[in-house]
Amino acid sequence: MMRSKLLVTSPLVLAMIISATVPLAEATDPIRLPRIERKSFLNGMQVLFLDGQGNDSPFLLMIENGAAFDPIDKWGVTYLMAEMILDNLREQRYLQELESRGVRLECRVEWDAIYFLGLAPASELEFALLTLAELLVRPEFGEESFRRLRAELEAELAQGERAVGPRTQALFLENVFQENPYGHEVKGTAATVANIELHDVRILARRLLLPNQAKLAVAYSGNREQLFRRLSRRWGAWVRSEAAPFTFRQSVHPDRPRISVVEFADLEHCLIRWGYLGVTKASRDYFALKVLEQYLTLSLPDWARQITREDHIRGYVSMSARKMPGFIQVNVQVPAEVAVAFLEKLTESVEGIREGRLDKKRFEEAKRLVLREFTDAWQDPFERLMQVLRTDLYGVGVSFVSTFGLRLERVTAEVFRNSLDELLPRDGFVLVVASPNNDMAARLADFGEVEVLN
Repeated sequence: MMRSKLLVTSPLVLAMIISATVPLAEATDPIRLPRIERKSFLNGMQVLFLDGQGNDSPFLLMIENGAAFDPIDKWGVTYLMAEMILDNLREQRYLQELESRGVRLECRVEWDAIYFLGLAPASELEFALLTLAELLVRPEFGEESFRRLRAELEAELAQGERAVGPRTQALFLENVFQENPYGHEVKGTAATVANIELHDVRILARRLLLPNQAKLAVAYSGNREQLFRRLSRRWGAWVRSEAAPFTFRQSVHPDRPRISVVEFADLEHCLIRWGYLGVTKASRDYFALKVLEQYLTLSLPDWARQITREDHIRGYVSMSARKMPGFIQVNVQVPAEVAVAFLEKLTESVEGIREGRLDKKRFEEAKRLVLREFTDAWQDPFERLMQVLRTDLYGVGVSFVSTFGLRLERVTAEVFRNSLDELLPRDGFVLVVASPNNDMAARLADFGEVEVLN
Protein backbone atom coordinates (compact mmCIF):
# COMPACT_ATOMS: atom_id res chain seq x y z
CA MET A 1 0.00 0.00 0.00
CA MET A 2 2.85 2.41 0.76
CA ARG A 3 4.83 3.80 -2.15
CA SER A 4 8.54 3.84 -1.46
CA LYS A 5 10.05 3.68 -4.97
CA LEU A 6 9.91 5.98 -7.94
CA LEU A 7 7.18 4.98 -10.34
CA VAL A 8 6.93 5.56 -14.07
CA THR A 9 4.12 7.88 -15.13
CA SER A 10 3.57 7.54 -18.88
CA PRO A 11 0.90 8.53 -21.39
CA LEU A 12 -0.12 4.88 -21.71
CA VAL A 13 -0.74 4.61 -17.97
CA LEU A 14 -2.51 7.94 -17.92
CA ALA A 15 -4.66 6.99 -20.89
CA MET A 16 -5.87 3.97 -18.96
CA ILE A 17 -6.61 6.20 -15.97
CA ILE A 18 -8.31 8.96 -17.92
CA SER A 19 -10.50 6.52 -19.85
CA ALA A 20 -13.13 6.82 -17.10
CA THR A 21 -15.06 9.95 -18.10
CA VAL A 22 -18.08 9.59 -15.86
CA PRO A 23 -18.77 13.02 -14.31
CA LEU A 24 -17.87 13.17 -10.66
CA ALA A 25 -21.39 14.27 -9.73
CA GLU A 26 -22.71 10.97 -11.09
CA ALA A 27 -20.25 8.93 -9.05
CA THR A 28 -20.70 10.46 -5.61
CA ASP A 29 -23.53 8.36 -4.29
CA PRO A 30 -22.77 7.52 -0.65
CA ILE A 31 -20.67 4.39 -0.14
CA ARG A 32 -22.80 1.75 1.48
CA LEU A 33 -21.24 0.96 4.83
CA PRO A 34 -21.27 -2.59 6.14
CA ARG A 35 -23.24 -3.26 9.28
CA ILE A 36 -20.85 -2.71 12.20
CA GLU A 37 -21.50 -4.34 15.55
CA ARG A 38 -19.33 -3.14 18.45
CA LYS A 39 -18.63 -5.11 21.59
CA SER A 40 -16.22 -4.32 24.45
CA PHE A 41 -14.34 -6.39 26.97
CA LEU A 42 -14.24 -5.11 30.55
CA ASN A 43 -10.65 -3.91 30.05
CA GLY A 44 -11.80 -1.44 27.38
CA MET A 45 -10.70 -3.33 24.28
CA GLN A 46 -13.28 -3.04 21.49
CA VAL A 47 -14.25 -5.66 18.93
CA LEU A 48 -15.94 -4.53 15.72
CA PHE A 49 -17.75 -7.20 13.75
CA LEU A 50 -18.41 -6.59 10.06
CA ASP A 51 -20.26 -8.90 7.70
CA GLY A 52 -17.99 -11.59 6.29
CA GLN A 53 -17.75 -12.62 2.65
CA GLY A 54 -16.70 -16.03 1.41
CA ASN A 55 -14.91 -18.69 3.42
CA ASP A 56 -12.08 -16.53 4.78
CA SER A 57 -12.22 -14.04 7.63
CA PRO A 58 -9.83 -11.09 7.50
CA PHE A 59 -9.08 -9.42 10.84
CA LEU A 60 -7.17 -6.35 11.89
CA LEU A 61 -6.03 -5.29 15.35
CA MET A 62 -5.19 -1.60 15.67
CA ILE A 63 -3.32 -0.25 18.69
CA GLU A 64 -3.70 3.52 18.76
CA ASN A 65 -0.05 4.21 19.53
CA GLY A 66 2.69 4.20 16.91
CA ALA A 67 6.21 5.31 16.03
CA ALA A 68 5.41 8.96 16.75
CA PHE A 69 5.86 8.06 20.43
CA ASP A 70 9.49 6.95 20.06
CA PRO A 71 11.94 8.80 22.35
CA ILE A 72 13.83 11.39 20.31
CA ASP A 73 17.21 9.65 20.55
CA LYS A 74 15.78 6.13 20.14
CA TRP A 75 13.76 6.36 16.95
CA GLY A 76 12.85 2.91 15.72
CA VAL A 77 12.11 1.37 19.12
CA THR A 78 8.40 0.86 18.30
CA TYR A 79 9.30 -0.85 15.04
CA LEU A 80 11.85 -3.04 16.82
CA MET A 81 9.27 -3.97 19.48
CA ALA A 82 6.84 -5.11 16.76
CA GLU A 83 9.60 -7.12 15.08
CA MET A 84 10.30 -8.88 18.36
CA ILE A 85 6.62 -9.77 18.75
CA LEU A 86 6.61 -11.35 15.30
CA ASP A 87 9.89 -13.07 16.12
CA ASN A 88 8.13 -14.72 19.04
CA LEU A 89 5.61 -16.01 16.54
CA ARG A 90 8.42 -17.81 14.74
CA GLU A 91 10.48 -18.85 17.73
CA GLN A 92 7.62 -20.36 19.73
CA ARG A 93 6.46 -22.48 16.79
CA TYR A 94 3.17 -20.63 16.53
CA LEU A 95 3.93 -19.91 12.91
CA GLN A 96 4.07 -23.54 11.85
CA GLU A 97 0.73 -24.23 13.51
CA LEU A 98 -0.87 -21.15 11.96
CA GLU A 99 0.36 -22.04 8.50
CA SER A 100 -0.91 -25.59 8.83
CA ARG A 101 -4.35 -24.15 9.55
CA GLY A 102 -4.20 -21.71 6.62
CA VAL A 103 -3.72 -18.60 8.77
CA ARG A 104 -1.57 -15.64 7.73
CA LEU A 105 -0.44 -12.94 10.14
CA GLU A 106 1.74 -9.86 9.73
CA CYS A 107 2.46 -6.58 11.50
CA ARG A 108 2.69 -3.03 10.24
CA VAL A 109 4.03 -0.09 12.26
CA GLU A 110 2.90 3.38 11.24
CA TRP A 111 3.24 6.77 12.86
CA ASP A 112 -0.07 6.82 14.69
CA ALA A 113 -0.82 3.13 15.21
CA ILE A 114 0.46 -0.43 15.20
CA TYR A 115 -1.52 -2.89 13.07
CA PHE A 116 -1.67 -6.68 13.18
CA LEU A 117 -3.29 -8.00 10.01
CA GLY A 118 -4.47 -11.55 9.56
CA LEU A 119 -6.49 -13.81 7.31
CA ALA A 120 -7.95 -17.11 8.46
CA PRO A 121 -10.52 -19.63 7.28
CA ALA A 122 -13.71 -18.87 9.20
CA SER A 123 -13.35 -22.20 11.01
CA GLU A 124 -9.86 -21.21 12.25
CA LEU A 125 -10.61 -17.60 13.17
CA GLU A 126 -10.92 -18.32 16.89
CA PHE A 127 -7.55 -20.10 16.96
CA ALA A 128 -5.90 -17.26 15.02
CA LEU A 129 -7.22 -14.56 17.37
CA LEU A 130 -6.30 -16.52 20.49
CA THR A 131 -2.77 -16.96 19.13
CA LEU A 132 -2.53 -13.23 18.53
CA ALA A 133 -3.65 -12.70 22.11
CA GLU A 134 -0.83 -14.97 23.32
CA LEU A 135 1.65 -12.68 21.60
CA LEU A 136 0.24 -9.40 22.93
CA VAL A 137 -1.38 -9.97 26.31
CA ARG A 138 1.87 -11.13 27.89
CA PRO A 139 4.57 -10.31 25.33
CA GLU A 140 8.03 -11.78 25.77
CA PHE A 141 11.14 -9.82 24.84
CA GLY A 142 14.23 -12.00 25.07
CA GLU A 143 17.85 -10.82 25.06
CA GLU A 144 18.95 -13.03 22.16
CA SER A 145 16.06 -12.01 19.93
CA PHE A 146 16.61 -8.35 20.76
CA ARG A 147 20.32 -8.30 19.95
CA ARG A 148 19.87 -10.21 16.69
CA LEU A 149 17.00 -8.05 15.42
CA ARG A 150 18.63 -4.79 16.50
CA ALA A 151 21.83 -5.72 14.67
CA GLU A 152 19.87 -6.64 11.52
CA LEU A 153 17.88 -3.40 11.61
CA GLU A 154 20.96 -1.27 12.27
CA ALA A 155 22.81 -2.89 9.36
CA GLU A 156 19.81 -2.43 7.05
CA LEU A 157 19.51 1.24 7.92
CA ALA A 158 23.24 1.91 7.67
CA GLN A 159 23.32 0.45 4.19
CA GLY A 160 20.23 2.41 3.12
CA GLU A 161 21.50 5.71 4.47
CA ARG A 162 24.38 5.58 1.99
CA ALA A 163 21.92 5.34 -0.92
CA VAL A 164 20.55 8.42 -2.65
CA GLY A 165 16.86 7.58 -2.14
CA PRO A 166 16.79 7.04 1.63
CA ARG A 167 19.26 9.85 2.31
CA THR A 168 17.33 12.49 0.36
CA GLN A 169 13.99 11.37 1.81
CA ALA A 170 15.37 11.57 5.34
CA LEU A 171 16.64 15.08 4.63
CA PHE A 172 13.28 16.09 3.14
CA LEU A 173 11.35 14.87 6.20
CA GLU A 174 13.79 16.54 8.58
CA ASN A 175 13.38 19.90 6.83
CA VAL A 176 9.59 19.65 6.50
CA PHE A 177 8.87 18.70 10.10
CA GLN A 178 11.69 20.49 11.94
CA GLU A 179 12.12 18.14 14.94
CA ASN A 180 8.49 17.01 15.06
CA PRO A 181 8.39 13.19 15.54
CA TYR A 182 7.23 12.72 11.94
CA GLY A 183 10.59 14.08 10.78
CA HIS A 184 12.18 10.66 10.46
CA GLU A 185 11.34 7.22 9.09
CA VAL A 186 9.35 4.73 11.17
CA LYS A 187 12.38 2.42 11.37
CA GLY A 188 14.55 5.21 12.76
CA THR A 189 18.21 5.67 11.79
CA ALA A 190 21.25 3.47 12.27
CA ALA A 191 22.47 5.84 15.00
CA THR A 192 19.19 5.92 16.96
CA VAL A 193 18.66 2.15 16.69
CA ALA A 194 22.16 1.64 18.10
CA ASN A 195 21.03 3.59 21.20
CA ILE A 196 18.14 1.23 21.95
CA GLU A 197 18.51 -1.26 24.79
CA LEU A 198 16.23 -4.13 25.73
CA HIS A 199 14.77 -2.27 28.70
CA ASP A 200 13.67 0.50 26.28
CA VAL A 201 11.60 -2.05 24.37
CA ARG A 202 10.04 -3.43 27.53
CA ILE A 203 9.21 0.03 28.89
CA LEU A 204 7.67 1.08 25.58
CA ALA A 205 5.57 -2.09 25.42
CA ARG A 206 4.09 -1.30 28.84
CA ARG A 207 3.27 2.23 27.65
CA LEU A 208 1.85 1.37 24.22
CA LEU A 209 0.38 -2.14 24.28
CA LEU A 210 -2.82 -1.35 26.16
CA PRO A 211 -6.25 -2.98 25.73
CA ASN A 212 -8.04 0.34 26.15
CA GLN A 213 -5.99 1.61 23.19
CA ALA A 214 -6.84 -1.42 21.04
CA LYS A 215 -9.61 -2.15 18.54
CA LEU A 216 -10.08 -5.44 16.74
CA ALA A 217 -12.07 -5.45 13.49
CA VAL A 218 -13.23 -8.82 12.14
CA ALA A 219 -15.19 -9.75 9.04
CA TYR A 220 -17.21 -12.72 10.29
CA SER A 221 -20.71 -14.00 9.64
CA GLY A 222 -20.75 -16.87 12.13
CA ASN A 223 -22.02 -16.84 15.71
CA ARG A 224 -20.48 -13.58 16.91
CA GLU A 225 -21.72 -13.79 20.47
CA GLN A 226 -20.20 -17.22 20.91
CA LEU A 227 -16.89 -16.13 19.39
CA PHE A 228 -16.80 -13.01 21.58
CA ARG A 229 -17.34 -15.08 24.74
CA ARG A 230 -14.58 -17.52 23.80
CA LEU A 231 -12.17 -14.69 23.10
CA SER A 232 -12.98 -12.79 26.28
CA ARG A 233 -11.11 -15.11 28.63
CA ARG A 234 -7.75 -14.53 26.96
CA TRP A 235 -8.15 -11.03 25.57
CA GLY A 236 -9.89 -9.97 28.77
CA ALA A 237 -6.74 -10.86 30.73
CA TRP A 238 -4.92 -8.01 29.02
CA VAL A 239 -4.31 -5.53 31.85
CA ARG A 240 -5.79 -2.09 31.39
CA SER A 241 -3.67 0.98 32.11
CA GLU A 242 -3.94 4.66 31.44
CA ALA A 243 -1.95 5.78 28.43
CA ALA A 244 1.10 7.84 29.36
CA PRO A 245 0.81 11.50 28.35
CA PHE A 246 2.89 12.54 25.37
CA THR A 247 3.66 16.02 24.10
CA PHE A 248 4.90 16.72 20.60
CA ARG A 249 6.73 19.61 19.03
CA GLN A 250 4.20 21.35 16.80
CA SER A 251 5.07 21.44 13.11
CA VAL A 252 4.91 24.76 11.26
CA HIS A 253 5.85 25.79 7.75
CA PRO A 254 9.52 26.78 7.42
CA ASP A 255 9.96 30.55 7.63
CA ARG A 256 12.05 30.47 4.45
CA PRO A 257 12.66 28.04 1.61
CA ARG A 258 14.79 25.16 2.83
CA ILE A 259 16.91 24.03 -0.10
CA SER A 260 19.55 21.31 0.13
CA VAL A 261 21.80 19.89 -2.57
CA VAL A 262 23.46 16.53 -2.02
CA GLU A 263 26.27 15.68 -4.43
CA PHE A 264 26.44 12.10 -5.73
CA ALA A 265 29.11 11.84 -8.44
CA ASP A 266 27.84 8.52 -9.81
CA LEU A 267 24.23 9.63 -10.42
CA GLU A 268 22.91 9.47 -13.95
CA HIS A 269 20.03 11.93 -13.30
CA CYS A 270 19.06 14.44 -10.65
CA LEU A 271 16.65 13.25 -7.99
CA ILE A 272 14.34 16.06 -6.87
CA ARG A 273 12.12 16.05 -3.79
CA TRP A 274 9.91 19.14 -3.43
CA GLY A 275 7.03 19.72 -1.08
CA TYR A 276 5.22 21.37 1.80
CA LEU A 277 3.96 20.61 5.26
CA GLY A 278 0.43 19.21 4.91
CA VAL A 279 -2.65 18.81 7.09
CA THR A 280 -4.21 16.39 9.54
CA LYS A 281 -6.61 13.73 8.31
CA ALA A 282 -9.47 15.54 10.06
CA SER A 283 -8.71 18.88 8.39
CA ARG A 284 -11.28 20.44 6.09
CA ASP A 285 -8.39 20.97 3.64
CA TYR A 286 -7.56 17.26 3.39
CA PHE A 287 -9.54 16.89 0.17
CA ALA A 288 -7.89 19.90 -1.47
CA LEU A 289 -4.45 18.36 -1.00
CA LYS A 290 -5.69 14.97 -2.24
CA VAL A 291 -6.87 16.69 -5.42
CA LEU A 292 -3.52 18.49 -5.72
CA GLU A 293 -1.74 15.14 -5.46
CA GLN A 294 -3.56 13.84 -8.52
CA TYR A 295 -3.50 17.18 -10.35
CA LEU A 296 0.29 17.31 -10.18
CA THR A 297 0.54 13.64 -11.15
CA LEU A 298 -1.50 14.35 -14.26
CA SER A 299 0.74 17.35 -15.01
CA LEU A 300 4.02 15.38 -15.08
CA PRO A 301 3.79 14.18 -18.72
CA ASP A 302 2.96 17.68 -19.97
CA TRP A 303 5.96 19.12 -18.15
CA ALA A 304 8.17 16.38 -19.62
CA ARG A 305 7.00 17.18 -23.17
CA GLN A 306 7.57 20.91 -22.70
CA ILE A 307 10.99 20.54 -21.10
CA THR A 308 12.57 17.44 -22.66
CA ARG A 309 10.38 16.93 -25.73
CA GLU A 310 9.65 13.47 -24.40
CA ASP A 311 6.30 12.30 -23.11
CA HIS A 312 7.27 10.50 -19.92
CA ILE A 313 9.10 11.22 -16.72
CA ARG A 314 10.13 9.09 -13.78
CA GLY A 315 8.29 10.36 -10.76
CA TYR A 316 5.33 10.32 -8.44
CA VAL A 317 3.42 12.65 -6.16
CA SER A 318 2.37 11.65 -2.66
CA MET A 319 0.19 13.21 0.00
CA SER A 320 0.14 11.99 3.57
CA ALA A 321 -2.24 13.07 6.35
CA ARG A 322 -2.22 11.81 9.92
CA LYS A 323 -3.04 12.87 13.49
CA MET A 324 -0.51 15.63 13.13
CA PRO A 325 0.11 17.43 9.82
CA GLY A 326 1.45 15.26 7.04
CA PHE A 327 3.03 16.48 3.81
CA ILE A 328 2.56 16.87 0.06
CA GLN A 329 5.60 15.83 -1.98
CA VAL A 330 6.68 15.68 -5.63
CA ASN A 331 9.48 13.21 -6.42
CA VAL A 332 11.08 13.07 -9.87
CA GLN A 333 14.21 11.98 -11.68
CA VAL A 334 15.28 14.31 -14.50
CA PRO A 335 18.46 14.95 -16.49
CA ALA A 336 20.67 17.43 -14.62
CA GLU A 337 20.58 19.95 -17.46
CA VAL A 338 16.79 20.36 -17.17
CA ALA A 339 16.42 20.16 -13.38
CA VAL A 340 16.06 23.92 -12.94
CA ALA A 341 13.60 24.14 -15.85
CA PHE A 342 11.52 21.42 -14.25
CA LEU A 343 11.44 23.22 -10.90
CA GLU A 344 10.45 26.42 -12.64
CA LYS A 345 7.59 24.60 -14.34
CA LEU A 346 6.49 23.11 -11.03
CA THR A 347 6.47 26.45 -9.20
CA GLU A 348 4.81 28.12 -12.19
CA SER A 349 2.02 25.55 -12.07
CA VAL A 350 1.42 26.07 -8.33
CA GLU A 351 1.53 29.84 -8.77
CA GLY A 352 -0.97 29.54 -11.62
CA ILE A 353 -3.38 27.68 -9.36
CA ARG A 354 -3.05 30.43 -6.73
CA GLU A 355 -3.89 33.03 -9.34
CA GLY A 356 -6.83 31.14 -10.80
CA ARG A 357 -5.08 29.75 -13.91
CA LEU A 358 -6.38 26.22 -13.49
CA ASP A 359 -6.70 23.53 -16.12
CA LYS A 360 -10.38 22.78 -15.46
CA LYS A 361 -10.37 19.46 -17.33
CA ARG A 362 -7.33 18.25 -15.42
CA PHE A 363 -8.84 19.48 -12.16
CA GLU A 364 -12.03 17.46 -12.68
CA GLU A 365 -10.02 14.42 -13.74
CA ALA A 366 -7.91 14.75 -10.58
CA LYS A 367 -11.08 14.68 -8.47
CA ARG A 368 -12.27 11.55 -10.28
CA LEU A 369 -8.92 9.87 -9.60
CA VAL A 370 -9.11 10.70 -5.90
CA LEU A 371 -12.55 9.12 -5.73
CA ARG A 372 -11.48 6.07 -7.71
CA GLU A 373 -8.43 5.53 -5.51
CA PHE A 374 -10.66 5.52 -2.44
CA THR A 375 -13.48 3.39 -3.83
CA ASP A 376 -11.08 0.86 -5.36
CA ALA A 377 -9.29 0.53 -2.02
CA TRP A 378 -12.65 0.04 -0.30
CA GLN A 379 -13.12 -3.17 -2.28
CA ASP A 380 -10.10 -4.73 -0.58
CA PRO A 381 -11.19 -6.54 2.61
CA PHE A 382 -8.19 -5.39 4.66
CA GLU A 383 -8.47 -1.82 3.43
CA ARG A 384 -12.15 -1.84 4.40
CA LEU A 385 -11.28 -2.85 7.96
CA MET A 386 -8.47 -0.28 7.97
CA GLN A 387 -10.72 2.55 6.83
CA VAL A 388 -13.35 1.75 9.45
CA LEU A 389 -10.78 1.68 12.26
CA ARG A 390 -9.04 4.83 11.05
CA THR A 391 -12.25 6.83 11.29
CA ASP A 392 -11.91 6.31 15.05
CA LEU A 393 -8.15 6.87 15.05
CA TYR A 394 -8.39 10.22 13.27
CA GLY A 395 -11.66 11.31 14.84
CA VAL A 396 -13.44 11.85 11.52
CA GLY A 397 -16.45 9.60 12.15
CA VAL A 398 -17.53 6.64 10.07
CA SER A 399 -19.51 9.00 7.85
CA PHE A 400 -16.14 10.02 6.40
CA VAL A 401 -16.33 6.79 4.39
CA SER A 402 -19.96 6.96 3.31
CA THR A 403 -19.80 10.64 2.29
CA PHE A 404 -16.30 10.67 0.82
CA GLY A 405 -17.53 11.46 -2.68
CA LEU A 406 -19.88 14.19 -1.51
CA ARG A 407 -17.12 15.91 0.44
CA LEU A 408 -14.84 15.66 -2.57
CA GLU A 409 -17.49 17.17 -4.82
CA ARG A 410 -17.54 20.28 -2.60
CA VAL A 411 -13.93 21.01 -3.55
CA THR A 412 -14.76 23.49 -6.30
CA ALA A 413 -12.13 25.30 -8.33
CA GLU A 414 -12.55 28.33 -6.06
CA VAL A 415 -12.25 26.28 -2.86
CA PHE A 416 -9.21 24.54 -4.32
CA ARG A 417 -7.47 27.80 -5.20
CA ASN A 418 -8.21 29.43 -1.85
CA SER A 419 -7.06 26.37 0.09
CA LEU A 420 -3.76 26.12 -1.73
CA ASP A 421 -3.06 29.81 -1.29
CA GLU A 422 -3.18 29.19 2.46
CA LEU A 423 -1.63 25.72 2.56
CA LEU A 424 1.31 26.37 0.22
CA PRO A 425 2.96 29.65 1.31
CA ARG A 426 5.42 30.92 -1.29
CA ASP A 427 8.42 30.80 1.04
CA GLY A 428 7.44 27.70 3.00
CA PHE A 429 8.56 24.93 0.65
CA VAL A 430 11.29 22.32 1.06
CA LEU A 431 13.54 21.27 -1.81
CA VAL A 432 16.13 18.50 -1.80
CA VAL A 433 18.16 17.81 -4.95
CA ALA A 434 20.63 14.96 -5.39
CA SER A 435 22.86 15.91 -8.29
CA PRO A 436 25.92 14.58 -10.12
CA ASN A 437 26.93 18.18 -10.94
CA ASN A 438 28.86 20.37 -8.51
CA ASP A 439 27.32 23.53 -9.98
CA MET A 440 23.74 22.69 -8.99
CA ALA A 441 23.79 24.93 -5.91
CA ALA A 442 24.65 27.97 -8.01
CA ARG A 443 21.92 27.13 -10.51
CA LEU A 444 19.33 26.96 -7.71
CA ALA A 445 20.32 30.28 -6.14
CA ASP A 446 17.26 32.07 -7.54
CA PHE A 447 15.00 29.78 -5.47
CA GLY A 448 16.61 30.76 -2.14
CA GLU A 449 19.59 30.08 0.11
CA VAL A 450 21.11 26.69 -0.69
CA GLU A 451 22.82 24.27 1.70
CA VAL A 452 25.36 21.95 0.07
CA LEU A 453 25.99 18.49 1.52
CA ASN A 454 28.43 15.79 0.42
